[in-house]
Amino acid sequence: MTPQSSALVLVGHGSGNYPDAARPILALAESIRARGLFAEVTAVFMKQDPPLAAALSLVQSKTVYVVPVFAGRGYYTGTLIPREIGLTGQVTLRDDRRVIYTEPAGTHPRLPGLLACRADGVARSCGWAPGGTSLLLIAHGSARPGGAGETPRAIAAALAAMNHFAEVELVFLEQEPLARHWPDLIKGRQVVALPLLVAQGLHAGRDIPPLFSLSQGETGPVASHGRQVALATGLGAEPELEEIILDLVRGTA
Repeated sequence: MTPQSSALVLVGHGSGNYPDAARPILALAESIRARGLFAEVTAVFMKQDPPLAAALSLVQSKTVYVVPVFAGRGYYTGTLIPREIGLTGQVTLRDDRRVIYTEPAGTHPRLPGLLACRADGVARSCGWAPGGTSLLLIAHGSARPGGAGETPRAIAAALAAMNHFAEVELVFLEQEPLARHWPDLIKGRQVVALPLLVAQGLHAGRDIPPLFSLSQGETGPVASHGRQVALATGLGAEPELEEIILDLVRGTA
């Protein structure tokens, strides 16, 4: 990385109905900016201001790194973001500028370990031994044909291979297996529910808590469907996400 001549643009989902969804991405941008690793650092969003379309106009550097801070690969990261910014591949030359597009943050190999530590901490805070606790991963998914489960499935497989939890199950908000069917999939009586979402946006705030008889902002533990469930927060609350973003940039530099 060359701080004197490069810019970093973080791309988040955002929400027109839940403005606080931008907060974790803005905090990441501010923290990285304060480290002086880049000449410029900014954040843009799919669903709120500043908009994704303004990404390249917000920075002036000749080299621009664009990092999608999404939990995995999907239609947004593979099609919508590149199309909106005018990217043709990992490296795009535009008006004598070099724009480098990284993999989504959720695909980084350090993420399963990060999630395991998060879930372990939630379980222990409830007085549960992780080895006797079920881990329920909740991904967004996609209603489009074929869904968008590649990254979440890889994360679930990596977590299951650690043999740290009694079981690891993966559900989706918008594709099968649907999150509302979680009681039919989980065998254990103590459950840590971990959203594979970056921010506490509309889904994390409105759609996920009711699955466990919780209200927005509540995390439990709570009795639900004959289990005790504790709900973790979105990935944006993890300090290590900053290091993952920087590592993605280093991998393309």
